[in-house]
Amino acid sequence: MDDSPCFCLLCAPTEWGGPVSADRDRRITKSVTDYGWHVMGVAGGDAPGDWGYSIGLWHTLRSPEVSVFGLPSQTAMQVANAAGIAIREGNPIQPDQRRGDVLNGYDVIVRPVHPSWYHDFFGAGIDFYQTPPLPITQLFWPDKDGLFPWEEGTRDHCRKRQPLLWIPKDETTGPWAQVA
Repeated sequence: MDDSPCFCLLCAPTEWGGPVSADRDRRITKSVTDYGWHVMGVAGGDAPGDWGYSIGLWHTLRSPEVSVFGLPSQTAMQVANAAGIAIREGNPIQPDQRRGDVLNGYDVIVRPVHPSWYHDFFGAGIDFYQTPPLPITQLFWPDKDGLFPWEEGTRDHCRKRQPLLWIPKDETTGPWAQVA
């Protein structure tokens, strides 16, 4: 287990002006205290799709946080929560791992998120932890043929709805790179 210090709102409450969003941060800290983590869902708005991500897995389990893009936000939240449960039950998440235990029997592939994307997609997590970078992973889902976004022959729906966040933002193009 990683014994790095945690600087989250629970371990190091801020004294310099209060939280960015008191109500949101209160809900997140309550979920992390009561359940071990919180799951945030984001409706895409101008983005090419919705996403969801965990907040608190690092604090509670010293596990990288998990994110899922391109599924409806409620579904993405369920997948992130299922990953949290699997991690709590002793199945740690690791980069480039193939997992069949979080998306209704479909495999997902785990990739680390490059810190250049954090501010675009994980603001509530950054506010909770106060001192990024923290480890965040992205769970990729396959298309109907079992192919992932970076594989030859992947269907457009799968490819376009999932950003490749392991690639630094300044090395990418496309609709997800325009989200800010």
